[in-house]
Amino acid sequence: MRKNSMSRAIIVLIVLIVLSTSLSISAKDRNAVVLISIDGFMPEYFERTETPNFDRLIREGVLSDYLIPVFPTLTFTNHYSIVTGLYPENHGILSNTMYDPEWNATFSLGNREELVKGRWYEGEPLWVTAENQGVRTASMFWVGSEAEIAGVRPTRWNDYDGSIPHEQRIDSVITWLSLEDETRPDFITLYFSRVDSYGHRHGPDSEEVTQAIADMDRDIGYLISELERTGHWETTNLVIVSDHGMAAPDEDKAVFLDEIIDLDDVRVVGWGPVAMIRPNEGKKEEVYRQLKEAEDSYRVYYREDLPEAYRIGNHRRTPEIIMVADLPAVITSRSNFERRGLLGGYHGWDHREPEMRTIFLARGPGFHEAKRVGPFELVHIYEMICYLLDLEPAPNDGSLNEVRHMIRK
Repeated sequence: MRKNSMSRAIIVLIVLIVLSTSLSISAKDRNAVVLISIDGFMPEYFERTETPNFDRLIREGVLSDYLIPVFPTLTFTNHYSIVTGLYPENHGILSNTMYDPEWNATFSLGNREELVKGRWYEGEPLWVTAENQGVRTASMFWVGSEAEIAGVRPTRWNDYDGSIPHEQRIDSVITWLSLEDETRPDFITLYFSRVDSYGHRHGPDSEEVTQAIADMDRDIGYLISELERTGHWETTNLVIVSDHGMAAPDEDKAVFLDEIIDLDDVRVVGWGPVAMIRPNEGKKEEVYRQLKEAEDSYRVYYREDLPEAYRIGNHRRTPEIIMVADLPAVITSRSNFERRGLLGGYHGWDHREPEMRTIFLARGPGFHEAKRVGPFELVHIYEMICYLLDLEPAPNDGSLNEVRHMIRK
């Protein structure tokens, strides 16, 4: 009896050693994934000016005709859909600015106290999926990466600071990839906002945006050269995406909301191509009627009547009335227009508009070479990266079958 017990113990010990060795080899051999967002980058930008480094990635990797964003075509909404594989109504980040009636709290870019609270971020972002399965992660900025979500953060993360130079951000990524201990991340996010900022300020067709494209190409060149110098070029999968496109507004089509309804009757949570409107108690039908009667250069919906393709209707943070401007119209107020005018460029319109299309470009050991593919929805990227990292994905709205043809392994 004692001999049999000893035999079983030896067998168990051998199995554990084999499993441990297998896992360490698997982790060591896993090719890293660096997910890069170039905010506001449009497919036609690859042709706008000389981009030798983007051209190299295109020759050596996979380029989609375009990537289809989710609605509304805003930064926070789409970035969080990329890393969760979820439509907005299923992850809760419905806009850059939101009001939650259950908490009586507002989420906005300017409200950092709420921005970093994990309660706003539903679903499971990639770094949580990875960390829960023993794969270390790091973030040089990404929507949600500053919050503790489901009790988990990336192993390394940074408070967002747009003033950090692009080269310094890249240097951090290279440093992380070069770690030789168990904290080395195999999934990293990297974010750049210059193209988007210049598009807002000067318009998508401006010389300033053309220069920003050229600058971004040089940054990608620096990343490539550093990966080559440190020996990580052949073992790193680069996945380059953006969150939305950009379009110039038409001032003659500006929609002045204060000339249609009494703003004292509502709370406007968001402006621009999409206006999120919360009517005061007892004012819902009246406000909707006034907006419907004046409907021109925009569409107005009750929450329950939103187009199914928008995928934002089934969440408590979606207000009772939503206005969606027809591109290139923008929803504003007369006073704000006279004080500030309009920006040079906007995004947020219907995700099916050609101007809102964005990019997908990937290169590395996990991807085919010199392959051009058709458009697909960005919610499928989560499943793709989980597959590349040998992770079991959390429930999501994406499908590996939609992107399997791009992957080599």
